[in-house]
Amino acid sequence: MTSAARIKRTCPRCRGDFDSDAAFCPNDGTALEPSDAPPSDRDPYIDTVIHGDIRIKSVAGAGAMGRVYCAHQRGVDRDVAVKILHRELSGNLPLVQRFHREAKIASKLQHPHVVEVYLAGQLPDGALYIAMEYLDGMSLAAATTASGGSMPLERALPIALQICDAVGEGHARGIVHRDLKPENVMLVRRADTSDWVKVLDFGIAKVSLGEQSMETAAGLIFGTARYISPEGAQGATVGPPGDVYSIAVMLYQLLAGKTPFDAEQAVGLLIKHIHETPPPLRSWPAAAGVPEPIARVIMDNLAKEPAQRAPSARALGNAIAAAAKEANVSFSDVGVVARMSILDATARRSAVDPTLDDAAGQAPPPAATPPSAATPPSVVAAPSAVASPSVAPPMTPRRAAAALADTAAGRPPPQELASHPPPPVTAQAPAKSVFVILLAFLLGIAVAALALQYVSARRDEERIAHVARARSALAKSQYVEPPGDNVRDLVQVGLAKWPHDSDLSKLQSDAAHELVTRAMAARSGGDVGGARELARTAHDLDPTDGTASLLLAQYDGELAAAGDAGGALTGARVTLDVPLGRARPGSRAELVAHVVVGSSGQEIVEPRFIVKGPGLATEGLVIAAIGEGRYQGFFAPPREGSYEVRFEANVAGASVRATRTLYVAR
Repeated sequence: MTSAARIKRTCPRCRGDFDSDAAFCPNDGTALEPSDAPPSDRDPYIDTVIHGDIRIKSVAGAGAMGRVYCAHQRGVDRDVAVKILHRELSGNLPLVQRFHREAKIASKLQHPHVVEVYLAGQLPDGALYIAMEYLDGMSLAAATTASGGSMPLERALPIALQICDAVGEGHARGIVHRDLKPENVMLVRRADTSDWVKVLDFGIAKVSLGEQSMETAAGLIFGTARYISPEGAQGATVGPPGDVYSIAVMLYQLLAGKTPFDAEQAVGLLIKHIHETPPPLRSWPAAAGVPEPIARVIMDNLAKEPAQRAPSARALGNAIAAAAKEANVSFSDVGVVARMSILDATARRSAVDPTLDDAAGQAPPPAATPPSAATPPSVVAAPSAVASPSVAPPMTPRRAAAALADTAAGRPPPQELASHPPPPVTAQAPAKSVFVILLAFLLGIAVAALALQYVSARRDEERIAHVARARSALAKSQYVEPPGDNVRDLVQVGLAKWPHDSDLSKLQSDAAHELVTRAMAARSGGDVGGARELARTAHDLDPTDGTASLLLAQYDGELAAAGDAGGALTGARVTLDVPLGRARPGSRAELVAHVVVGSSGQEIVEPRFIVKGPGLATEGLVIAAIGEGRYQGFFAPPREGSYEVRFEANVAGASVRATRTLYVAR
């Protein structure tokens, strides 16, 4: 008998073949099927036993990261939930290592509003799994939809405060969620409370993107894009203020019935989170009745800069509770809600609790020293004034100087001086000498303050003028040209002098945003090459702009495949180069275009350059393009300004084109 005749059963998961006497796969525990049976639609993980005593019973849900299953842990006789991540996420070793590390951290996070993680590991087929507390309820996303898209204030606030306390517990332990959204918040029943919050995926969401490609990242981030923080949208490090932003977005949605930003694609949402100002919460009809103090807290925590938001989720919860108290809003007693709602709105706590080092930095109170036998009785200190029923205010240097001046002028001293008599005047230090020394000291301080104020005013005037110049360059669309008088150069020079100037940083961000917007418009018009150039300029102007990097990679990929509107049909690609920083009025500028056809034999006809700008006719100047494959033309700009240079040609009956801007300056 051949070996093939002995093969009777196949594992539907690993596709291994086994003898007919085997009922389960020895590799992963999956029930085997006859090898000649048609492929089964049954989930391959059903009936799999994990960790020796957790048997998967049914599918509870699925998402971009994987599937969630209902399971039963036989050893302790309880239902559990098992989340199995897609196998393709398991092929990256750093991702797997980080998953195990974060799962271990999450399993140590014990809080009534955080789902409890029991264990995590890797199945024989390589898939990563997490076994966690089983929750019988619905997600906040489903609850919001069921309530018509928004919730009453009295229901939304307790939910938000529970989320704040749960996420705040993670922040207190150094854990940032990074993927807060309604799908990761469950509402379950506890006793008489139907909206008891459980936050899912603590520490696990960090590994969702791993080292994946930009295309994979864009797909995985779509569900998160509505709630992601500006720094997260740019690919920067996300700290507790990033979670604060996401909670503010969720509360905004609960009250308004929609998120602050909306777009058809994830990239559009990322751009809006980074650059656009969210509409005021109370501008939406559903949220028109939200009290102003509560709306103000929500909008403040949608700030673009992390430093302008609450430093942690619990700080946000305290602010919400204080605003609710200020607005006389009452809501149900739900654990943390009761605790937060009694906070005094005027109470303030330090963002950083005092440490032992802080305490060590304080000078200890002076020890009482008994008078020695050699000390004359006349210099022994009198009893403390604190014991007196009437205590005069302490003497300040300014009050002391005024008192001395009154004394020198022959006027009676003020009451403070009577309460704090000066030390006995000795022969070595007459009162007049003390007055002169004190007067000179105060005069020196005044002169130094005036000098400092003058220097500061001059520097501020210089800064204001520099910012105005950069703002003028932005208004003229002088992003990187002409040299020395463009947004990029002016911002770089300004930030070297004033490293933390918010006006210059905002100008840099605004310029990059304008270029990104123009790049997307160019791409919509079919000019992939022009869109790529604009995205590259945006990236050069602000390397921290994650959207520019995202678009640059996208357009590079499109150009590599098929560049422009005509390229989609012909496979042709066109690029256009114009002088950067060398064009002068009256001087001849060289224009160069390259056309690469999709296949041999495709003819390029009617190549030409069209230039529009100052001093030219409205329809523009048509310049003959000379060459074959590489086309050359020359243009002498009549005056300063910005000129639009477009190259056009026909390839196999389809039009290909590219557009650039030529900056001309003396």
